[in-house]
Amino acid sequence: MRKLDYLHPRKLNPADELRDLLQQLENSQPQLKTMNPTQALTTLRNLDQAYDLFAELEVTGADLEAERGRFTSIQAHLKKYVGPFLKGLGGPAALSEYRPQPAPSRERWWWYIHEMVAAHQKRIMKQIMIIVGSIVVVIVGLIIAFNTVLAPSPEAIARLQGENRSLDAFDLGDYEGALAAVDTAREVIPNDVTLLILRGIFLETLGREQESHDSFEQAQQAIDEPADFYVGRAQYYLRTNQVDKAEGDIRTALDIDDTIAHAWLMLGQVLEVQDRRGEAIMAYQQASNLAIENGDNEVVVLARLALGRISAAP
Repeated sequence: MRKLDYLHPRKLNPADELRDLLQQLENSQPQLKTMNPTQALTTLRNLDQAYDLFAELEVTGADLEAERGRFTSIQAHLKKYVGPFLKGLGGPAALSEYRPQPAPSRERWWWYIHEMVAAHQKRIMKQIMIIVGSIVVVIVGLIIAFNTVLAPSPEAIARLQGENRSLDAFDLGDYEGALAAVDTAREVIPNDVTLLILRGIFLETLGREQESHDSFEQAQQAIDEPADFYVGRAQYYLRTNQVDKAEGDIRTALDIDDTIAHAWLMLGQVLEVQDRRGEAIMAYQQASNLAIENGDNEVVVLARLALGRISAAP
């Protein structure tokens, strides 16, 4: 019987293994925005392995200038798409679950991309709030007028104070305090839609789902147009940085009525916060077009400013 000769796969040396990993990372770049959790986790682990191989090879004095340049380019490319990449992985909770223990050094920044995404969202939200600051100026003017000339009603004061105080508390992480501020205002205006929506959001955050559902349902019953409820709730979901929920509500509103310019504007804001620039541009353009048709100059201005902001972004 003839002896069989077997071909064994050649084991890669560390330098070849590094180049192979870099090639895999480069090949995966076009999919960074659309990866599933398995693909995203593989990318993170490939980055880790490449990092370790650089450390191993540099001790030997190997010339890795070309490979280091490739690795730097790979990291720079990933940083452009950390938002959709993190979403594909499963969000911050999944990242925390997969992160090695003990926690990696900050040099392995890819295990901390949730912080980059949060910082980016905060910057965009700040820019959006600055752009819509003209609305705040109008509100402040009304407050001054109320207090000096128009003698504000107790209802108007309660609504404004309830909204401002509750959101201030929410921003500080005091969710019980936020709920208490709303409930205090509701002693004066128990059926106010804005306060009911805020109450539902705060209860939801506290895990009191049935009470939250009841508050939202009460708000819906007080609104004539169904789409208006979802637009209103989306506004406060966005204000409390619950971007996914805000997007869900805005899309529901547009499914009901896709001619609401303000809803398209808000969709653009939600998408921009997520760094989905192409989709945000289309939403802002639609908002501008509808606003022009309806004579809504405020939305026209805000949409065009947003388009300019995106165009100027690196």
